[in-house]
Amino acid sequence: MVLIDAAKGFAAQPPDLSLYPADFVVISFYKLFGYPTGLGALIIRNDAAKLLKKTYFSGGTVAASIADIDFVRRREAVEEQFEDGTISFLSIASIRHGFKIFNTLTTSAMCWHTMSLTKFLKRKLLALRHENGESVCTLYGNCPLKVSRHDCGSIVSFNLKRPDGSWFGHREVEKLASLYGIQLRTGCFCNPGACAKYLGLSHSDLLSNLEAGHVCWDDNDVINGKPTGAVRVSFGYMSTYEDAKKFIDFIRSSFISMPSEFEKRYLLRSKSIPCPTEGFEDRLSSSACHLKSITIYPIKSCAGFIVNSWPLSDTGLQYDREWLLKSLTGEILTQKKVPEMFLIKTFINLNQQILSVESPHCKRKLQIKLDSNSYLPGKEEFYLQSQRYEVQCYENEINQWFSDAVGQPCTLVRCCQSEYCFSLNKNRSMGMCRDVNSKVNFANEAQFLLISEESVSDLNNRLCSKTQKLSCGAPPNVNPMRFRPNLVISGGEPYAEDGWRNLRIGNTYFSSLGGCNRCQMINFYQQTGQVKKTNEPLATLASYRRIKGKILFGILLRYDPGNKARLDTNSWLKVGDEVHPNSE
Repeated sequence: MVLIDAAKGFAAQPPDLSLYPADFVVISFYKLFGYPTGLGALIIRNDAAKLLKKTYFSGGTVAASIADIDFVRRREAVEEQFEDGTISFLSIASIRHGFKIFNTLTTSAMCWHTMSLTKFLKRKLLALRHENGESVCTLYGNCPLKVSRHDCGSIVSFNLKRPDGSWFGHREVEKLASLYGIQLRTGCFCNPGACAKYLGLSHSDLLSNLEAGHVCWDDNDVINGKPTGAVRVSFGYMSTYEDAKKFIDFIRSSFISMPSEFEKRYLLRSKSIPCPTEGFEDRLSSSACHLKSITIYPIKSCAGFIVNSWPLSDTGLQYDREWLLKSLTGEILTQKKVPEMFLIKTFINLNQQILSVESPHCKRKLQIKLDSNSYLPGKEEFYLQSQRYEVQCYENEINQWFSDAVGQPCTLVRCCQSEYCFSLNKNRSMGMCRDVNSKVNFANEAQFLLISEESVSDLNNRLCSKTQKLSCGAPPNVNPMRFRPNLVISGGEPYAEDGWRNLRIGNTYFSSLGGCNRCQMINFYQQTGQVKKTNEPLATLASYRRIKGKILFGILLRYDPGNKARLDTNSWLKVGDEVHPNSE
């Protein structure tokens, strides 16, 4: 028996069932019209309908049933047997407007239009070359360009390659495209057979990828040199040549441009011999840099507060990210999902040992004693990013305050013990958190994040130039605090911190763990008491600070455990402390 999956094919090229007899045909009204989501149809040949057996039933699908014995008599018509419960009649009513548009345009015209766009995009993608002559794009599918309009659909599936032949990950392409207002689908498109076939993934590849932690929807887009999915462009009757040209311009500017000076320097350093910590102090040169500001973020994803000096602990700055908010289902709340967290202001009075919290959504300021008796009895365990945390929970009054502040039920928890282990590659090359064990609270990656004022100034100059070139109003001015740093330094050259291996701030020693991979969090900003979002500065950073799928800005730090000057738990950092870097 034959089933045709025409979910997308129906949009421009419905199958002729007189030429291709089928028992079942699946279609999607969402893929036909772009609305409504989640609504489709199953077309069944009458003589095949009787073969469909179903054990489950619910309202509307049976003629009679007896509750306390296994007796049910189903309705006779096949559509009555399979439409369980209340159908989505409002969505169904809307599709007649889609059919009205289709009847106006005609299927033939839509087919010609989408096929022209598809061929245009394929030719442009295949023509793209890196400076060394290597092809940029690998197309998938059995459809050559010189075929009639009836032989191909309106989908283009592909992956992109670097000049050295390695792959750009499909998730990298998708994330960058979203900054340009382009929506793509990536991955295996719920078609594991085609995915394995065209990507050359054997059964052992697929199983080893799973054992390595790869699952659908994650960011593991290249494993052992092979892509785990692809990029898909899909055209419909409303698509235009301007859409296709915009996409080609995006590919050309984001994936064919020559490597930036940053990328060249970064790759060179990543291959350099790691510098020993022995004799580190003797190698510290005189520095024109100093510590400009210190910021503490007691509650993960909430606003921080700036201080002139602050004590250090074995987790970094004392009390930094020691609390977080959880939903009632256990989900960790962050600004990405709950932007209102940006409006929650925090402050810790060390003398009074009180954490003060305020929000425009709450009438009163909340004060929590650091040695509070408001904990609930006992402790809880949970895992965050594969790490185990032991936390203390708070009483209902405190949880209600935060629920009002963020507009949804949540609970506040405090970290009292963690087993958070940084362990990446063995050669301590520049990158993310290298081969160390560091104790942290709820920070994502490291104990400290350092940002340079000079680097931010260079970014603002680029944003200004970009705005003037595009003639699109006043340029955005990005404050260093947009990046949620713990430490802001002033002095030196822009991006000099990229090359630092070790550094001393005042009398405290640190090791650099490499660049901080930035995400859309830096695109949130506050204006007139509201949290807003733009595509900057991440889009501009992506144009010159991207390396192997990561957009790096600022560096992550930890105490240097290999140095003789171990952390003194009575140590303080002070604004004005000199910063002495070592970049050997």
